[in-house]
Amino acid sequence: MITIPDDLALFLDENRDSREYRRALAAKLALQGYMVEFIADMLNVSPSFVSKAKKAYETNGVAGLCLHYHGSQPYLSADEREAVIIWLKAQESWSVEQLRHHIETTYDIVFQSAQSYYQLLDDADISYKKAQSTNPKSDPERVAAKKRNTEPPESTRNGN
Repeated sequence: MITIPDDLALFLDENRDSREYRRALAAKLALQGYMVEFIADMLNVSPSFVSKAKKAYETNGVAGLCLHYHGSQPYLSADEREAVIIWLKAQESWSVEQLRHHIETTYDIVFQSAQSYYQLLDDADISYKKAQSTNPKSDPERVAAKKRNTEPPESTRNGN
């Protein structure tokens, strides 16, 4: 049996993203001489995935097995984000439009998606849904009539 390189063994022993682990395992099995089709079937990947993982390891070592995408940079820095949340909490009323205007004028940033504004409101423990002070369908006369009909009799109100 072919021994696997120490760096690959250590790489597999670390807690890894499942995609990196699958690449490392594919490379390990390929280096041990298993057939590409067998490895692909076992790991539920394509044969080209196995070949690419093996080649990436042979070319760049374990660094070739790592994911290289680390996400995009946020528009607001952590300090700016915290300042926006503090600003939101200081407001008596708020809306997505007010938040959008504040961020645009203060930081010269416009988010591509409204979800970014909703997330800021959520992080500030604010519901982005528009609140209404009264029910628009309320009928004061019907409410008063219902209250009159549901009040307990006089004898039970006084505890008698």
